Parts: sequence; C-alpha cells; structure tokens
Amino acid sequence: MRSRRWDDKSGYTYGLHGTPTTFTLEARLATLEGAQHVLLVPSGLSAITLVDMALLSAGDEVLLPDNVYGPSRSFAAHELKQWGIAYRLYDPMDPASLVAAVTEKTKLVWLEAPGSVTLEFPDLRTLVREARAHAPQAVVALDNTWGAGLAFAPFDLGLDYANEPLGVDISVHALTKYPSGGGD
Repeated sequence: MRSRRWDDKSGYTYGLHGTPTTFTLEARLATLEGAQHVLLVPSGLSAITLVDMALLSAGDEVLLPDNVYGPSRSFAAHELKQWGIAYRLYDPMDPASLVAAVTEKTKLVWLEAPGSVTLEFPDLRTLVREARAHAPQAVVALDNTWGAGLAFAPFDLGLDYANEPLGVDISVHALTKYPSGGGD
C-alpha cells in the first residue's frame, strides 16, 4: 500500500483519487473524444475552473466567447479578477473578433460549440486556426458540453494553415447534459 502512488491508475488506493469504476469511465471518455487522458471532476464548472486555475497566473488574460456558460463568465469576472487575471470577450461567430481580442498576455482561449445560451455553432476550425496564428503562446480549450464527444472530434478538426493536424488542446464537458439526458 505504501508503494502505491495516487496518480497510478493501475491500482486502487482511496476513492478521492479514483476507483476502478471511475478509471474505466475516464478511459471510455478518452476513447469517445480521441483524447490522450481524461480527468473526472465533480462538475462541468469544476472542469472549467480547474483549467483556468492550472494555466493562468496574475498578469495573464483569458478570452471567452460572448455566449460563454454564465458561471464561467462569473468566475472570470470575480475570482480570476481578484487574482489579477483579466478576461476579454469575443464574438465566436466572427473570427476577426477573436483576433482583435488577442494580446501578448493572452494565455488561454476558450471556445464553446454550440454556445451555451443561444446554441449557435461557430466555425471551430477557423477559430482554432486564428488562435494558433495570433496567440501561439495560448492554450486552446473547448467547452464541449453540448457536443459531448459525439458531435465531432475536438482533437481532430482537420488541418491548420501549414497543413498540420488541427485540434484543441483541452476539451471539457459536463456529463450532466447529453450523456445523462439532462440536456433534453
């Protein structure tokens, strides 16, 4: 027992770090989305805030689509602001809006498809291409809650401007929507 590490998923030590059941669910979700790794957290908002807190520091900036999930916007406007992290909104239906919002401080670009409130579907390929071209220092993350890994493959969106594989760096989604029937 003492030789086990909490991050070694080949064995079971304590439920807080996962169980054989959660490890199986993570593996199946990784297969579904084409991901290398999956980490289960208690909610979609937990996943979003975990990404924000893991990647952003004081002085950084995050870009959010203007149709972003409301609690995500609130987290940026209140908690991230207190930690010296700025946020900017862009119109996801207008890739030029994303380009105009990028600064040298942009470290994270969030996408949503479809948008949380209005359910419009942006041109993800173009948004990812523009983010890569104009904010190469930034991580591109997708709230894929409504796609749930079924509508499209977030890590395989085609090719970028240099004919290299194009995809997001991180995909998050809430299992409380489509997979559980809560999004009906």
